[in-house]
Amino acid sequence: MGLLDNLERGIEKAVRGAFSGRGGSLGPVEIATAVRRHMDRESKTIAEGQHLAPNLYKIRLAGEDFTEAKKYGVALAEELCEEILRHAESQGYTLLGPVKATFVKNTELKRGQLSIESRTDKDPQSGPVAPAQSSPAAGPSAAAPLPSTMAQPTVPAHQPPAPAAAASLEYEEQSYPLRPDSTVIGRSTSADITVPDTGVSRKHLELFRSGGAWYARDLGSTNGSYVDGEQLTGETPKVQLIDGALISLGNARLRFRQS
Repeated sequence: MGLLDNLERGIEKAVRGAFSGRGGSLGPVEIATAVRRHMDRESKTIAEGQHLAPNLYKIRLAGEDFTEAKKYGVALAEELCEEILRHAESQGYTLLGPVKATFVKNTELKRGQLSIESRTDKDPQSGPVAPAQSSPAAGPSAAAPLPSTMAQPTVPAHQPPAPAAAASLEYEEQSYPLRPDSTVIGRSTSADITVPDTGVSRKHLELFRSGGAWYARDLGSTNGSYVDGEQLTGETPKVQLIDGALISLGNARLRFRQS
């Protein structure tokens, strides 16, 4: 679930509020929609049945939109990167490297307008996206407390998972198949598997696959996560799962199954 489905959450409500002051302004949904359409336009066929999409994005906003957006820039950029990954997975796009989203103020744009530049690069630290000649960036220097360019942390690129045995979770006599790469468990309806227990955090635990094996990782939950009685802590941030492992989250008990 992404920006389009999570606007009821607190931070997305705050972001939406920042853009809703006047008619014609931009919100997270509009930005995410524009980026997805840009991905579709810029994707290239590199082999039969394989399409390459850009992984580095520079989103230019009008001065007023940027001033309001930068208050929530980190949260918005992180959600946008995850939305790019989800769209790449849903469309079968290949991403060459980690995803990075950067917001830039542009004085030539009017409120409610945006422009998007993108490129494909294995190393997002190799340099910024080259600005369009007709759209120079403007704003204070990088030494200013609130710079005009907000470069955000990169998010790992989506890569097709290696073949592995199917895995699932058993909870309250039901079986929930795990996603092929990563599954988030929590109380929130935006989690991949929702556990409606008051002792479970909104996004409590992640089950992910690495090298053909499955691992559990706590996501900073309030009450902690346990696998076969072992708590996932800073010293033990993750643990490998074996068939039949018992996962305890609050009052909920889930059984890991791998066929």
